[in-house]
Amino acid sequence: MDIYLYAIIFVMGCLTGSFCTLAVYRIPIGRDITHERSFCPNCNHKLGFFDLIPVLSYIFLGGKCRYCGQKIRIRYLILEITSGIILLVYGLSLNMSFQEMTIYKIVQFFFGMIFITAILIIAGIDKERKQIQKQVLIFAIILVFIYILYLSIVEKTNIDRYAIYLFFMFVYFCIYLCDRISKKPRKNAIGFYISICNLIAVIVGNFTM
Repeated sequence: MDIYLYAIIFVMGCLTGSFCTLAVYRIPIGRDITHERSFCPNCNHKLGFFDLIPVLSYIFLGGKCRYCGQKIRIRYLILEITSGIILLVYGLSLNMSFQEMTIYKIVQFFFGMIFITAILIIAGIDKERKQIQKQVLIFAIILVFIYILYLSIVEKTNIDRYAIYLFFMFVYFCIYLCDRISKKPRKNAIGFYISICNLIAVIVGNFTM
């Protein structure tokens, strides 16, 4: 029975990855990521429903835009599949199960999903542009504080292990400050590699609880 749950989680992860590809492209150039319809960056044609199905659309379209025939960068497919795998492993780390589905576990899963999304966006933008986007970082910091408050006030849970989240937020903030002070583009995507460590720490931390 739980195989269906994990299939759903994988699909949710792929959808998350699809959103991340959009956010990684649009946020640095100041375009809306919630209300503006997706479009081909080459011909600007608005994309339809069947153009936006994570993984499957890329495969069935042969990695090309349906309207102009321009090749779609493979990073879109890679990020969608990677996001699906990451969220699937995160769900496994929480031991998600239909039989043992509690409010705490649901909140923990959805917090993790949103947090992972923010980290993937930070990683993607840093990989592409060698910069930490302030608005994404602020969102991630606020999210972490809200979750820690929830754990300490509502669930009465020990929050010591969650200090790792704050540590990585501090590291991102330091990178952002260094970028602002130097005013020179970085040559290495340190934020990308920090994000990988962040994701590993979050998932491994759950497996070792």
